[in-house]
Amino acid sequence: MQLGVVLMVVGLGWFVFRKRIAERQAVIIERMLRLRGPFRGEQVRGLETVGLLFCSLLFLAGLAIVLLNAFLT
Repeated sequence: MQLGVVLMVVGLGWFVFRKRIAERQAVIIERMLRLRGPFRGEQVRGLETVGLLFCSLLFLAGLAIVLLNAFLT
């Protein structure tokens, strides 16, 4: 049950800060791969979309754990 709640909180936190997380990920990727130019806007939006899918997966997995724990216990 606690794992489900933690997954839901992390998913919501990721959802709230997804733009800042995507921008920071872009900077880290640029530095790790030693790219010459910064990411363009659509590339950062792509990272944001992947983050949105990831936070949805986290939230839904947490919700499933909480509901299964509530009904099976």
